[in-house]
Amino acid sequence: MSSPFGGSDRRPALSGPEQHEFLQQQLGRNRVSRRSMIMGSVGAAGAAFLLGNGYGSRAFADQLASTGTIADGFVVNGRHLSFGVDPQREMWVAGQLFNLHHYNAVPSGFKVSVEYGTDHHYGFRMPAELRELVTHVPVWNGVPTGPVKASLTDVLRANQFYVHAEIRNLRPGETYHYRFVYTAGKQIGYTPDATFTTAPDTSARQPFTFTAYGDQGITGAPGTGNTIDNAVSLQPESDSHITDDYYDPTDPDYYDPASKKAPSDIDPVAALVRQITKVRNPHNHTPTRFNLLAGDICYANPSGDAVAIINPDGKGGTQPGSSTKNTPAPPANSGGWDDFDPYVWTSYFSTIEPSSASTPWMFATGNHDVELFHADLDADATTIKNYGSIGYGGHAKRLDLPKNGPSKCPSVYSFTYSNVAVISVDANDLSFEIQGNLGYSDGSQAAWVRKTLAAFRADKHIDFIVAFFHHCAFSTCESHSSDGGVRSTLAPLFAEYEVDLAIQGHNHLYERTNPISYHQATNSGTSSVQAISLSPKEAAVVHPAKDGTTYVVVGSAGRPRYAWSGAVEGDRNFLAGVDTGKPGNGVNVTADAKKEVGPYVSQKDFTDRYESINWSQARYRDYAFIALDVVPARAGQTTSMTLRAINEQGVEFDRVVFKRTAKA
Repeated sequence: MSSPFGGSDRRPALSGPEQHEFLQQQLGRNRVSRRSMIMGSVGAAGAAFLLGNGYGSRAFADQLASTGTIADGFVVNGRHLSFGVDPQREMWVAGQLFNLHHYNAVPSGFKVSVEYGTDHHYGFRMPAELRELVTHVPVWNGVPTGPVKASLTDVLRANQFYVHAEIRNLRPGETYHYRFVYTAGKQIGYTPDATFTTAPDTSARQPFTFTAYGDQGITGAPGTGNTIDNAVSLQPESDSHITDDYYDPTDPDYYDPASKKAPSDIDPVAALVRQITKVRNPHNHTPTRFNLLAGDICYANPSGDAVAIINPDGKGGTQPGSSTKNTPAPPANSGGWDDFDPYVWTSYFSTIEPSSASTPWMFATGNHDVELFHADLDADATTIKNYGSIGYGGHAKRLDLPKNGPSKCPSVYSFTYSNVAVISVDANDLSFEIQGNLGYSDGSQAAWVRKTLAAFRADKHIDFIVAFFHHCAFSTCESHSSDGGVRSTLAPLFAEYEVDLAIQGHNHLYERTNPISYHQATNSGTSSVQAISLSPKEAAVVHPAKDGTTYVVVGSAGRPRYAWSGAVEGDRNFLAGVDTGKPGNGVNVTADAKKEVGPYVSQKDFTDRYESINWSQARYRDYAFIALDVVPARAGQTTSMTLRAINEQGVEFDRVVFKRTAKA
């Protein structure tokens, strides 16, 4: 086994018990105290920060500092909003309290609050809660300590501090200004002024737009440092990050002749965030009112197998390439060490802040969002307790998700905005493909989804129901295709309660189905109508009350692209120029089980059932998101929700209009 620091690692493999004892010794020797956390000094230039996008660069450190004035070395950055249970009257405001001078510095004696009001004078103040997230993980540093064992004397020390304020008793449809205020002794810091807008009263019937995508992550070049005191960042997937060959080198949006920027230098994540900030409702020109992210948020945990992050006895990820110089070397008898890096969240929140500081971002959880430490081997007891038994404890410290779902499922919730109901489903609980968290809710999630959908469909103020989740119920992508567990649980409920749109991630491309008639006996689906979109002026039209649910895959937020399954597959949308307008054009995709080619459905026994399908209507293999323009209407009139698929250049390539008769 080659050492990532050069040379070779010739040590005999350690057994499970030996490895456990050795790691516990290293954690004991490197127990992190408050004093040691404060002592590791790093300049604001950020030479040893190694934080995600722009690792080790002055530019990234400057970006962090620019989000607010500094108090005792601290700034609040990565601001992100979230609706409370009632979006008309509640808003969560959050960010990370980060020290630019002292790595892992503890904000002792700090007071943080949020000032808010209807103008720049604010007028109201809400104390903020400070949540500490502890991550102490042993890391191999490549230095031999004897003839048998390599050194594990490094410990990734990540103590992160997130600030959260829940603002209540707001007025519906009102725009508020806010800023964080943080004090340390006589020093005081502020974030720049930002605004948010609450949901309108349902009687207002105002047109509005929201956006959605999944599988976002962050991009950046591999890092370099490996010092113990500065809690090295472990570079998620830095051996591949954006190794995508789908760029058009002649496109000026991809290649800048002046700077000679190569296609691999393009950051699709930041480009899509910029595009989301540009979205406007076509009727009243208002910006997007919220953004849905269908799981796989930032890839701090790149393995995605929903098992313990450091796992010597089973699957635990794979060792990145030799260019990554600060990732643990896995023992020969193990499933491999992972390269979990909690500091990726710092970079992630900074990346989305141009949107999330003024627009609520509502998250579902994917397989890469399971940050799980199961055994004493993984980390110290405090870390294990912080992250919890299903690996969502870190999200509770970083994110604010409405707490109206089943008690066992922290990322399952619902909210309403005008005449649209939105439900977040945790597909990790249902997935047959990746079973690390399968069944953790003991059926409570499925029961809650049924009850919630029934209530929404009976509510006279709700016309459209949108569900978003990670693993796909219907997709023809070759990498994951469809998940039989997700499909068998959700598809019958969606059919029964006439869910209009299901937003999925997991597959790194865009795909829209025709409205689907679900067949429970075979756990399969067929097209109910042909929903062909030829141009923005010739959009597909769907009537979900009689046509059924449309499923859209939009795992196209920034990760390297996946491919289509089967030789007959190809991009199909009105930018591709291949549609003829004939009903059924290209929707049929044939599978061959013997050759293992074509669409398939993951089964509980880890086999794949190949299926030939007739429902895949629009496909696009590049970076994209969707905007949904909603036009409420009076009772008895037609209300619409228009889906526009938009790429990273801001060009639309697919459109479908969902129509219903308004109930109230």
